[in-house]
Amino acid sequence: MLVLSGLLSFLICVGSISAHAKVVKLATFPIPLMVESESKGLFIDLTKEIAKRSQLEVQIAVYPTSRTLLDFSTDKVEAFFPALEVYMPKKAARTIPFYTKVDFVFSKKGRKLYSLKDLEGKKVGLTFRYPYAKELTANKKIEFEFAPDDVTNMKKLSQGLIDAFVVEERSGLQALLLSGQKDIQYNKKIPLSKQEVFYAFQDNEEGRSLADSFSRAIEAMKKDGSFDRVMTPVQ
Repeated sequence: MLVLSGLLSFLICVGSISAHAKVVKLATFPIPLMVESESKGLFIDLTKEIAKRSQLEVQIAVYPTSRTLLDFSTDKVEAFFPALEVYMPKKAARTIPFYTKVDFVFSKKGRKLYSLKDLEGKKVGLTFRYPYAKELTANKKIEFEFAPDDVTNMKKLSQGLIDAFVVEERSGLQALLLSGQKDIQYNKKIPLSKQEVFYAFQDNEEGRSLADSFSRAIEAMKKDGSFDRVMTPVQ
């Protein structure tokens, strides 16, 4: 009887702990195709699958980029994604890279604008709050013009209001489709820049443990092929 009573007490205790398990809060920001809402987007699907494999309960909030970085720096969230070197906090526990942000130059058909040198002296469209490689934004010979979103930049490019538009490949192709423009090109073989993408966690014991759990889940998904399945857009 004592053994049964002890077992019941143990099970109740475990159930109580599980019921009050901490929810890991992650922040992100809107990115066409990748982060469309708190429940939709390739990065959202990936994060949920990683959390499931890591046996973690996560809460994802989508904010403007500045709010995401502020909430992370003030410890209001345990992590944020996608994190890149250009705005990676000095003190952060990072996962292994889960994506490579590859930017390309989109231009009007017939205009070969592929390299940084090609862009000098040109008016180049960028999208507000997006992380671009420093070698691009630091080039004083390029005139930059910002737009609120990728679709607007595609339309401006088609209308001749800008000479080129620099954007991540998948996001750019999605924006091109949504814009309905047909006179725009890019060269898939000539990327302008590449940046590795991580999940950034707080630089403490818990954060480092979470980063390690996420990294192990990412590695497992890449090995069993589920990573590519999750990251492939449904047509």
